[in-house]
Amino acid sequence: MALVVAVILLATATVLVTRAVVTSGEANEQAAGADENEGPPTADDLAHANERLAANGLEISDDTLTELAAEYGVGGAVRIVAWAEADPDRIADLRAMRDGDGSEGSGMGWGQIAKELGVHPGLGSIMGQGGDHNKSDGPGEDD
Repeated sequence: MALVVAVILLATATVLVTRAVVTSGEANEQAAGADENEGPPTADDLAHANERLAANGLEISDDTLTELAAEYGVGGAVRIVAWAEADPDRIADLRAMRDGDGSEGSGMGWGQIAKELGVHPGLGSIMGQGGDHNKSDGPGEDD
């Protein structure tokens, strides 16, 4: 009986450790940022992003959106265009904030940029996933 209990405990411990390692790896991938994990943007992704930006009054050329998406992922491109309000000078400023000076750790994360700009880092409302919430009645929007 003791041998059976020992085998069950060993098997359970092995499963828990394996799950912890897998979950840790997934968290590290998510922390790295979408631009490293999205892969090249598809034409459908870009068309959808451009359509959603235009629906929110943010007109951007296909070439600019494609360039931004190739470097920052579609989500990053949408953030830059939205936060810059499609102004080319502000786009350049946001790219500089994200990229930094080229040295390790000099670039800012999306959350840091959003905080500095005083904007929400999420894209749900632009990409059509935000429902009908506005700042005053949206979930989690207490300020």
